[in-house]
Amino acid sequence: MLKERITKLIESQQEGEYWDFKRKWYTKNSDLLHDIICMANNLTTNDGYLIIGVDEENDYSIIDVVNDENRKKTQDIVTFLRDKKFAGGIRPKVEVQSMTLFDKVIDVIIIKNDNHTPYFLTEEYKGIFASNIYTRVMDTNTPKNSTADLINIEHLWRKRFLYI
Repeated sequence: MLKERITKLIESQQEGEYWDFKRKWYTKNSDLLHDIICMANNLTTNDGYLIIGVDEENDYSIIDVVNDENRKKTQDIVTFLRDKKFAGGIRPKVEVQSMTLFDKVIDVIIIKNDNHTPYFLTEEYKGIFASNIYTRVMDTNTPKNSTADLINIEHLWRKRFLYI
């Protein structure tokens, strides 16, 4: 089921509100953290997907990630997030799933959808600012040096308090 969903997203040849393509694994942990927070705060009721091994600049071709030196497992990301100062001590729930498409392995970081939004840090981490609320609107993340629009922040708080 996940494989079918991811395949359809790749075939759409566009990024969206709850999915993003990466050619290879992150070299900067601050970029990984920013993307996870944005996906955890996506404005839909879907899990967020960071799909690693898709080259959107080369006709959305599949790139094998098996030998990527920055490749991570679920436990690596969970440990990384555990050390970050999230508001209320509540962190996004994530897992990494690998799958084979066209004889190549891609990884998908799944950021679980829940009602603990908005996720934000209480202590800065390498350019991810404390108290800034990051989200994803359409195919665009809130920039690191900014915060989400008020209407989107209100949406995330309403989601937490079950008013949606």
